[in-house]
Amino acid sequence: MKVHLPISKSIANRILLLQAIHGDPLMRVSSDMPDDVRVMHDALEALRAHKKGEPLTLYLKNCGTALRFLEVHLEKCYPGEPITLTGDARLMERKGKPTTQTMSARILHGETIPVEPNESPYITMSREVVKNYPDVVLETDWSSAAFWYEYVAIHNEELFLEGLHCFSIQGDRVVGKLYEQFFGVTSSFVEDGVFIKKSSIFTHPESITIDFSSCPDLYPAIALTCERLNITLNAQGTERLKHKESDRIEAVQKHEVRNDHRMAMALLCADYPVSIEEQACIAKSYPNFVPQHITPIKGVNDEGKGKKYALSKLIHAATSEYVWMHDDDIILPKAVCNVPWTMYHVQADLIILPLKMESEHAKPSLLEKLQIAEYAAIQELTMQSAKKGKAVMCSGANLIVKREVWLACENELHPEIPSGDDMFLLEAAKRHGYKIGVIDGPDYTAVVRPLTSWRAFFKQRMRWAGKAPHYTDRNIIRCGRKVAIANIAQIICPLIILIKFPIEYRMIKKREPHTRWYVALLLEIVYPFYLLICLLGGLFRRRDW
Repeated sequence: MKVHLPISKSIANRILLLQAIHGDPLMRVSSDMPDDVRVMHDALEALRAHKKGEPLTLYLKNCGTALRFLEVHLEKCYPGEPITLTGDARLMERKGKPTTQTMSARILHGETIPVEPNESPYITMSREVVKNYPDVVLETDWSSAAFWYEYVAIHNEELFLEGLHCFSIQGDRVVGKLYEQFFGVTSSFVEDGVFIKKSSIFTHPESITIDFSSCPDLYPAIALTCERLNITLNAQGTERLKHKESDRIEAVQKHEVRNDHRMAMALLCADYPVSIEEQACIAKSYPNFVPQHITPIKGVNDEGKGKKYALSKLIHAATSEYVWMHDDDIILPKAVCNVPWTMYHVQADLIILPLKMESEHAKPSLLEKLQIAEYAAIQELTMQSAKKGKAVMCSGANLIVKREVWLACENELHPEIPSGDDMFLLEAAKRHGYKIGVIDGPDYTAVVRPLTSWRAFFKQRMRWAGKAPHYTDRNIIRCGRKVAIANIAQIICPLIILIKFPIEYRMIKKREPHTRWYVALLLEIVYPFYLLICLLGGLFRRRDW
């Protein structure tokens, strides 16, 4: 199984502070980045907008890095300004106590601090970020990888951790060596990540000694690994653990989350119960950590019969009343692990959920920008039509359906067509009189990535268009005809764009408020021609997608 890890919030927050110090634009913060990075970013943006002499309060939640960094930043860049740093009760308990983060902040601000023989890896990281700015690489997070090492050590599984590299400036990269030495979990690095696997011939020691003074964030995962494997842990250098998001020594002993993101992840990977409400804190460092991924129903062999056959096997294997469907390559919405969807009391048989397209790159290409704008318009149309009771689109990349509904419609999903299980499911559900619902909110929004080549883009769009002749639902057909007529009319009479553009630009801006007008206008100009190419290509191309 492939695991998508978050970025390192330690590196990201150092980059953000340096950008603020140098007056450079702050890096783009996307929805799949840790909450701590968002807190830091928003605080720095608020400081940039601050008018001298006016009072300002910055709420930092439970983000210790933001607190330490901003304490120094205010001292250096905003002396005497009426700016208050506040946050959760636990953060306020930690306020004013100097840490390695305080020293890191001073290094980032250019202070000369001598190198100590046993310097903290976090201070060394700060020196590296300063040295390599602005070429520093935003790395995948080794601290978050610790919990998957924990899971593999306990469950004898094999995983691929995407994006990790052995030559990292993060001190917590030592987790690989520790788990190989003490728990028999080997790490095999390739270009785009690392395979981790439990050795079948490894014999666990009865007791181990580990000094956590340079890697305190690894303690919860390692301590619970030892507990589950009946290994006595002699933990040294744990003095700072009492002053983290929780007293982690006591929290481990009592198996308590205490609103501590690392405790929640460590307990989940060790199979201890963590409530939905307690899991919410995980977003602090790992917003897309999904406990269900530990034992997923996935990886079914399609036996050469295609996606729909594999999907059928998965649905038949499910035991829950509802099935939340996702594609493998999306970034899952927060609600999967943070919020029970039933809190919305949506009494429906098939529930349409939103998607959002985001680029992985700080500077998206023109193709990516056009896709993001197009996707925003499609999503707005999808949500608004569903809310009006006339659903015309949905996506299997993010969809909730009653298992019994899917089974009732199974024979109407056009098995002869490799694609379109979602749209044909929507049509069949409407034919049978099942109720279609919609949940449109950020916690339920899954993130998809734009395609990076024109070839892949047109291949995907032609595949979508190839399903059109098989639609029978009146609302879907009417919507398709309106779109086709409007765009053909624009080709014949280009001035129609003066009517179409303001309407469709508002649709795009509602979903993607940062979309530039000229990107939307370019999309409006080329869209009729692109639509015609896709329709013709979809109708006449081969069906062996």
